[in-house]
Amino acid sequence: MEKKVELELKKVTKKYGNKTALNEFNYTFNEGIYALLGPNGAGKSTLMNLITDNIRRTKGEILVNGKEILTLEKSYRRMLGYMPQQQGSYDQFTGKTFLYYIAELKGLKKREARKQIESLLSVVNLKKDANRKIAGYSGGMKQRILLAQALLGNPQILILDEPTAGLDPKERIRLRDFIGKLGQEKIVIIATHIVSDVETIAKQTLLIKDGTLVNSGKPEELVESVKQHVEEPIGGRYSLEDVYMYFLGEER
Repeated sequence: MEKKVELELKKVTKKYGNKTALNEFNYTFNEGIYALLGPNGAGKSTLMNLITDNIRRTKGEILVNGKEILTLEKSYRRMLGYMPQQQGSYDQFTGKTFLYYIAELKGLKKREARKQIESLLSVVNLKKDANRKIAGYSGGMKQRILLAQALLGNPQILILDEPTAGLDPKERIRLRDFIGKLGQEKIVIIATHIVSDVETIAKQTLLIKDGTLVNSGKPEELVESVKQHVEEPIGGRYSLEDVYMYFLGEER
């Protein structure tokens, strides 16, 4: 049985000159799905880039099971799966070649890589298009191949930046349900503008504005907390959308 993972952020701060992109962020993640909600420029992408060690923090600590990630180096990277929002410059690869390339970077043995790639191509519904160049993929297909590469190596910490962007409603539901199952055994952190994609699967919701954690909690608890403060919606059903508008006060 795999050892459980705890990811802890202590007073994590990132400044760009005089601008503070993330301000003394404190939070502890364990198994489950965490939704990062906030307007553009709130600090969501900065937070994910700090967790994945793609940028240097100004101050603070990021610990995995009590150990600083900067000292764990390669062993930490093996624990990570990252799906960026921006699609990289891999257009001349076929979908399958791209996954083999990423598998090699992650140090997977060929037999294990082949097994995982075949399975993941089915999961993201790209088996029929595996030998097409990524240049010919639709936006949604590119999102799906990026999700597949993030899952290679069975990472214990999965960071997903707008994972359902460009997907049609049927694909969104399919991937949402799949991601929901991943949260049973991994730390899954999702930044999204589509609140409905995380409302039913998130263990915790983190509301971020101006680089600061404004509030956090179970989606249902947050919804309950705003009922007395916001006008009753048409149909009488309060949702995470109401929470977003109440705490962050702007359109997404």
